[in-house]
Amino acid sequence: MKAAIRRHGLASATAFVMLAFLAGCSTPDKIILLPDPDGKVGTVIVHSTTGEQTIDKAYAGVGVTKGGAIEKTMDNQSSVQARYGELLAARPPRPMTFTIFFLFDSPTELAPESSTTVKKLKAVLATWPAPEVVVVGHTDLAGSQEHDDRLSMQRAQTVAAFLVKQGIPAQQIETAARGKREPLVPTADGVPNRMNRRVVITIQ
Repeated sequence: MKAAIRRHGLASATAFVMLAFLAGCSTPDKIILLPDPDGKVGTVIVHSTTGEQTIDKAYAGVGVTKGGAIEKTMDNQSSVQARYGELLAARPPRPMTFTIFFLFDSPTELAPESSTTVKKLKAVLATWPAPEVVVVGHTDLAGSQEHDDRLSMQRAQTVAAFLVKQGIPAQQIETAARGKREPLVPTADGVPNRMNRRVVITIQ
């Protein structure tokens, strides 16, 4: 490949999909920076054998010729959709994250506010093609390291079992436990906090 790219901040992965799609064709490699769904844009730095170019605006792009020359371009949403609509439609869904909270010292009982999150999670799973799921358990800082490591894994396993019941194959679910190492709300050791008793589920 003639061009190498680095990302800074938020930048749609579609830019890299387009690069791979066009590489090897008679046309120049093309990289286009797309905004995230909320409109935020990061920065992409494109390197070639002859130099580099930075793009940091939505729908800005660069073309890289076989000789490594970089030409900066500027498109808009409608022109990108018209030209690459089929490619954009083939993108996998963007990863989604859900957080489920647990009652104090419980590996199985969910906090009441988690029922709404569970409903949303079930709705997403029902329409997600071949999901890969990462489930990470956490605790507050009320227990010992050993106790919290065990408890956070039990919570992750509780959620994994729920996902299997929803039809997700077990081999597509990865579980991990962080114990009290990554509190959502920093507290002193030994202090309970309901926001830290959680499992974070990422679907991709």
